[in-house]
Amino acid sequence: MAISDIIKKITDEANKKAAFMKQIIDDEIKKVEKEAAKKAEERKKEIEESVAKMYQSIIEKAKILAKMESGSMLLKEKREVIDTAYAEVEKELNNLADSEYTELIFKMLKSAATTMPKGDLIVPANRRKQTEQATEKAGVDFHIKEETSDFKGGFIVRTSKVEINLSFPYLLNKMVRPKTEIEVASILFK
Repeated sequence: MAISDIIKKITDEANKKAAFMKQIIDDEIKKVEKEAAKKAEERKKEIEESVAKMYQSIIEKAKILAKMESGSMLLKEKREVIDTAYAEVEKELNNLADSEYTELIFKMLKSAATTMPKGDLIVPANRRKQTEQATEKAGVDFHIKEETSDFKGGFIVRTSKVEINLSFPYLLNKMVRPKTEIEVASILFK
């Protein structure tokens, strides 16, 4: 056999082996591409599902926040209605006729005297006369020491050691309202 035949045979065999190897590599590349495409598709589905869940979660949170905000606004409006109701009560007390105001202060002075038998009074500037009449009628040892524009009804009894605030704003906001607010709300918002 001639050298050229040997070289040709070797070359043919090398080409066959190269073609075989190329085929194996091509098959392996197709296999890897197929697996990569499959994994990419799976990952795409996972991402789409994750995005859908996040979207749904965001929508739910937005609904909850909207509901809370709506509830908060409703509570705020209810609070304003309740505040207005108590403000109206205070206004009514402040606008009592002189005789009714004197009678109410008379009862309040008698009650205050059971706890504090004597003291100085701080009264609204425009209600001094009615308070003096009530003090005389009650026969209590309270004397008007000062007039104020801080409140329009009621009084404050003060000694050197103790002060009892019986002004209408204080009584309504600190004594009456905490005990009646739930009942008032239930009446207003049936």
